Amino acid sequence: MTYLVAAIDLGSNSFHVTVVDTAEAPYLIVSRSGEKVQLAAGLDEQGFLSQEAIDRGLNCLQRLVPKLKQVALKNCHVVATNTLRVAHNRMHFIRQAEAILGVPIRVLTGEEEASLIFSGVVGEVSSPDYQLRKKLVIDIGGGSTELILGQQHPQHLQSFPMGCVAFSSQFFPHRKIQQSYIQNAVEAAKNIIDKATLSDSWDSWQMCIGSSGTIKALAGLSRLTDHGMPYLDLASMNQVEDQLLAFENLDEVVIEGLRPDRGEVLPAGYAILKGIMLSLNLDRIYFSTGALREGVLLQALK
Repeated sequence: MTYLVAAIDLGSNSFHVTVVDTAEAPYLIVSRSGEKVQLAAGLDEQGFLSQEAIDRGLNCLQRLVPKLKQVALKNCHVVATNTLRVAHNRMHFIRQAEAILGVPIRVLTGEEEASLIFSGVVGEVSSPDYQLRKKLVIDIGGGSTELILGQQHPQHLQSFPMGCVAFSSQFFPHRKIQQSYIQNAVEAAKNIIDKATLSDSWDSWQMCIGSSGTIKALAGLSRLTDHGMPYLDLASMNQVEDQLLAFENLDEVVIEGLRPDRGEVLPAGYAILKGIMLSLNLDRIYFSTGALREGVLLQALK
């Protein structure tokens, strides 16, 4: 159908497809679907993707292709993020993935990813008051974390090599959950942000907005809202940590209201966000449903 446009995000944790109908401005969401792949878990110390991880990704794409059957190929926009950005053998995966999808895959730089995330977040913020404020946007992915500062457009962008899949394997040995493991991950995230020596302009934000599955999950568990926007703060984050410490293993994390496939990476995602909050003295972070895919769609429709 002429009016259908799709954004496909090959992330380090999950692959996602969003299909929209552009007959209505800016668009109407037709379907959202996604699947956990954990591509980042297949990266070895030399930066090569394992064949097992490649197969997981390709098999996932085979299952996602039927979601695109009504979308013209020229209207399918595929982007890849951190894991395919850094993997030395990424072309081995990309060539096969492009054959399955029938369209080229655009591997985003960290700055391109951050810019698209910011556009997606701003596009979803409906309150005129919030639109006018200078925003600090945080997106925690499976392999990287992006910080973006701006009002209507991004003014400062920074991508950090820390993500919930990578931190899960790095800081939770044998997939066990202990307070010391969480604290080590929090300190590591804090140190990464501290060492970035962000300029004074990063202190000029007026509201902080998070996107991505990790922040959606944490904001959902906090059950706090302000003018209809979910948010979390340090107090609710501490309550989430207590909930996580009730489990001994990453595979056991099942909390009411939490998507089943999010549990195993939530302790690492929690630690990354807590480290950012401590480094930048953040207390309140709102959640926006807009993120990378929405940014890709808005760019495609310009």
